[in-house]
Amino acid sequence: MHYGEVKRGTFINRPNRFIATCELAGQRVVTHVKNTGRSKELLIPGETTVALSYQPKPTRKTAYDLVAVQKRGQWVNIDSQAPNKIVLEAYSQGKLDLPGIGTLAQLKPEVVYDQSRLDFCSETDSGETLWIEVKGVTLENDGVVAFPDAPTTRAVKHVHELTRIVKEGQSACLLFVVQLSFADVMTIYQERAPKLAVAIQEARAAGVHVVAMDCQVTEDTLTLRRPVPFDSSLVFHEAIH
Repeated sequence: MHYGEVKRGTFINRPNRFIATCELAGQRVVTHVKNTGRSKELLIPGETTVALSYQPKPTRKTAYDLVAVQKRGQWVNIDSQAPNKIVLEAYSQGKLDLPGIGTLAQLKPEVVYDQSRLDFCSETDSGETLWIEVKGVTLENDGVVAFPDAPTTRAVKHVHELTRIVKEGQSACLLFVVQLSFADVMTIYQERAPKLAVAIQEARAAGVHVVAMDCQVTEDTLTLRRPVPFDSSLVFHEAIH
């Protein structure tokens, strides 16, 4: 995945979850933040180098999208729409290899199951119907990445749906796309989302595949890369700034 014209700036502040003020070439510009999560450990006022994608259109309120940030000299993509796009891109290039699942055929995005809309529906090489729900991950501390970075009820609902799918005889996968390249292991932020932690534990026991994969990230590109070990027993601690 490649963004258009990208310029480097410095994060100044975030008046609300949708916009941020950044300094670019000596001037302050208002940018659209493509992630409604907190991202407090990433967006540090006056310190964080950010990647701004220039997207001028008459219908837009801002000319820039804030798509990535630098953390310890490495890029972290924070575009919440990107994970689904790079999963589909990897599939179209024949590079989508989900551990424990095998080759996929006819990956269809945004498919309705009962009263829910899940991210993808496919078929495995053994002929099983496979439903996939994708979640982006940007929260990291000391090599450990965790989901979520903000309280979520939507994710709990999706995990329950995946569990029901498996119990009804089909296959399901919860796919975490880690939007950085320096993760050693992934876990669930149990203190922030205890109901989600329980739902995932029950889902895994029922047979839902839980997979985490990291990305190769630059200021203007994002590519799905390789599996990251998933260990829900780890306790995640946020960094203190």
